[in-house]
Amino acid sequence: MSVDRQERLRPAGAHHAVVLPRLTGHAIHAFLRNPLAAFFTLAFPLAFLVIVSTIIGDQTTGDGVAVTQFLVAPFAVFGVAQASFTLVATDTAVLRERGVLLRLRATPVSPRTVLAARIGASAVVAGLGVVVLTAVGVAAYDVDLVGNKVPAALVTLLFGIACGTALGLALAASIRTVTATQALAQGLLIPLAFISDVFIVGADLPRPLAWLGSALPLKHLAQAMEATFEPGPGAGFSPGHLAILAAWTVAGALIARRRFGWEPRERAATRPAAVTVTRPVRESLSPPRPAGRASSLGMLRGQISYALLGLRRDPLSVFFAIVFPALLLALFPSVFGDARVHGLTMAQYLFAGLAAYTVAVTAFVDMTEGVVGARSAGVLKRLLGTPLPFRWYVAGRVCAALVVGALGVAVLAGLGTGFLGVRFSPGRLPALIVAVLLGSLCFSALGLAVAALVPGARSLVAVTLGTLLPLCFLSEIFVVGDRPLPGTITTVADVFPLWHLLQALLEATRPGAGGAGFAWAHLAVVTAWAALGLTVARWRRARLT
Repeated sequence: MSVDRQERLRPAGAHHAVVLPRLTGHAIHAFLRNPLAAFFTLAFPLAFLVIVSTIIGDQTTGDGVAVTQFLVAPFAVFGVAQASFTLVATDTAVLRERGVLLRLRATPVSPRTVLAARIGASAVVAGLGVVVLTAVGVAAYDVDLVGNKVPAALVTLLFGIACGTALGLALAASIRTVTATQALAQGLLIPLAFISDVFIVGADLPRPLAWLGSALPLKHLAQAMEATFEPGPGAGFSPGHLAILAAWTVAGALIARRRFGWEPRERAATRPAAVTVTRPVRESLSPPRPAGRASSLGMLRGQISYALLGLRRDPLSVFFAIVFPALLLALFPSVFGDARVHGLTMAQYLFAGLAAYTVAVTAFVDMTEGVVGARSAGVLKRLLGTPLPFRWYVAGRVCAALVVGALGVAVLAGLGTGFLGVRFSPGRLPALIVAVLLGSLCFSALGLAVAALVPGARSLVAVTLGTLLPLCFLSEIFVVGDRPLPGTITTVADVFPLWHLLQALLEATRPGAGGAGFAWAHLAVVTAWAALGLTVARWRRARLT
């Protein structure tokens, strides 16, 4: 039976105008109960605005306009893209693979109403993000609303939301699995933000990157929104940029219409946390091996291999831990050229900074998410009744995080030394290894402490990423240039271990310097934080299981 015939047979009580607001409200409520989505859509752009505005201070353009005037637009664009593209793509894929869309299609509710509600919810969330950013900019950073350009800002926002949702539906319709959809959505959006005047505004990009950014819609949305915040006369409309957004909207809608399906496409629902840990649990249900060194090492190797298997099945974690840092290391030197950071070349400094980020995100975010996912699935509780000691499970997770972190650092080293002129003394290689090892242990311990303190798995990634990413800016990992940070920021950064890990890595990789390269004072702070994390995790061990 065709969709049109089904809709003619639906009862009047399921009228579009009656059901749509209810389904939209339900979708908004579901969004608010998803801490990770709320973080990337609302908190992440706001944190960027606050941190970058604090770093820039009272800088002005050549026309005497405060630089902060032009910060709201790009960060608002990122929030709009997260809500309309990433959220719609991921949410649609999740509903399809869980069978929700198929069940809703069998109800008196029109299929078009279901999709319209999800799109409406993303529009509300995107608009909320823009309002929050604008309000904070006006209240705290002297951002001026240009009254004559407010209608243009609203129209541009609608064009951007329509484009993002159309492309999000097209992506969800074209990809079979939820994990691949989520990984592609984030994996496309974040790199594009760096070449589309969102995270780096007005940079002199290499010609291929500039061409790519101009061909895709995100840059046009960013430039159209920026025009609506520029003080001066005029209506603020950007017909050329809006036309390109409209063309991408039509293309996305056509792809979505052609390839969209209501039935689940995966052969079986994937549960990464359960797959990651249940296999070693099953293995441990076999008769216990004789106690001794060999059996202990065997259990540890088994836990490491299964933890690594779980990470390989999570493309989003692999992207943020390995691919994303490598992209930044390759992109920033090509954008900023011969710029130097604290006396080092851009690539030399970024190698140490992104190595610190890789170690931290692998241990603090990915490892912690795996442990809490296993706890939520009840795996850790069942583990207590098996011959496998809980300490070997934790040790396997920590060692797997160390392996992935070391792999990420090796990828950065290969890219940096092979193509970007990064150099460091072989005599300082032991100092680099010790810094990576202590950093991974420190953030693993802190991740276990957070897992013991945070009761729910849904809020965990928002807590870990919501802590780590701002600290990356405060600790000068993502900060470009020699402009000194305000004293309050350096004071805060000096308390936490990420800045000290960065300093230890900088010392271990500083070219042409003598000595062994050990920054003992900074390594001592990292060790102290590791001890604190282990103490909290041990104190709250009952909450881990």
